[in-house]
Amino acid sequence: MGKDNKNGNDRTNAFGERLQQLQSGVKGCIASVESELDKLIGIRGELRGITNALERTTTSLNGKEEDVEPDEIGDAIEILEDEFAAKKRELTFLYQDEESKKADEETAELQYLQAEFENYKRRAEKDKRDFADYILKGFVSELLPIKDYLELAIAHASENNESEGLLKGVEMTVKQLKELLEREGLEEIKAEGEKFDPFRHEVVSREVNETHPENTVIAVTRKGYVLHDKVIRPAMVKIAIRENSERTDPKVLE
Repeated sequence: MGKDNKNGNDRTNAFGERLQQLQSGVKGCIASVESELDKLIGIRGELRGITNALERTTTSLNGKEEDVEPDEIGDAIEILEDEFAAKKRELTFLYQDEESKKADEETAELQYLQAEFENYKRRAEKDKRDFADYILKGFVSELLPIKDYLELAIAHASENNESEGLLKGVEMTVKQLKELLEREGLEEIKAEGEKFDPFRHEVVSREVNETHPENTVIAVTRKGYVLHDKVIRPAMVKIAIRENSERTDPKVLE
């Protein structure tokens, strides 16, 4: 009888140990699953962020935002491609065995460092371009008044027959200056005869004129310029209006 009791207790203890091991294993699996779920939820949130950034970049590419340079769009796409590739690697990593994970951890770290370095180089190049454009814009803006005065000197000298030599010299100077600025990306804003554009023209006066359509530029008092497709100085213009027109414009200088 005692032997039967002992055997029964041994079996009970063995069952208890097996149950404890099973419970411990199940709890460990639950913890692992919850950990993986947390990672998946985090990746899902980051992928949604990439999706939102893609939509904004698409909007810029379709021309719905102003002052967005093609280089900026290209940089944004490259960064999003790198981020998406990183998320795909994370997802692949979650479903690998431990040995593969360990090997891929080292590879992923190297790839991450390489991607970070590439992003740094792109940002550095962009900063370099932006700084160069900023310096060039300031330099060209300083030269424009000189060009204005030289052109004014040509206009006055043309009225004086005794200034032929001076006139030719100034004309050559203006021609060389114009060619230099054009090589750097400067373009004169079209104004006379054009419809008034508040982004490129600045109204300094209005004149009742029945021979031109209303809001057409009929005279330019100071030339305007764009540098690399960005306005650095609007053209000062006179526009045609109809008699008794009460339309006002914020660009008008009283």
